[in-house]
Amino acid sequence: MEPVRAALDALATRLWDERRLLLLLLYRLTVARLLLSADERRFVSDALHEVDQTLEQLRTEELRRDQAVRDLAAEWQVAPDTLSLPEIARRSPPPYDHTFTDHLGAFQQLANEIELISKENRVLATATMQDVSDTISQITGPPEHVPATYDASGRLGSAAAVGNRLREAL
Repeated sequence: MEPVRAALDALATRLWDERRLLLLLLYRLTVARLLLSADERRFVSDALHEVDQTLEQLRTEELRRDQAVRDLAAEWQVAPDTLSLPEIARRSPPPYDHTFTDHLGAFQQLANEIELISKENRVLATATMQDVSDTISQITGPPEHVPATYDASGRLGSAAAVGNRLREAL
């Protein structure tokens, strides 16, 4: 196999691997959204841990893809930073041109979906945090100003009654 085709094959493989990881990221973000929507707080941290693991795998795969682009750039004798995915698709012979064009469309679609679900997750997480804050306020009472200093007797002022409702309930 000639070196250019080998470099194109290697890059196409790296892009397939990256697409699979992006799809896995989308799946894991969807799971997190469903857990947030269902108010299953006890599982959210596990879901977010899986998202973090997938992001770490993506970072590793991006480094591999970057090396594959550098290898292709060396074969084409161009600077690696001039090789965007549309440029690679434009320069590539058939069937690689179609392969890279397909990757480009898939990456754009996945990026849009990941951005949308990430926004939805932020909205749900913010609402969940507000619910938690409201629940804590119901248990402990509304947040009150806590003085930064002690009074002459060495005690905090009356505003330090945080948690009185909880103590009263106990």
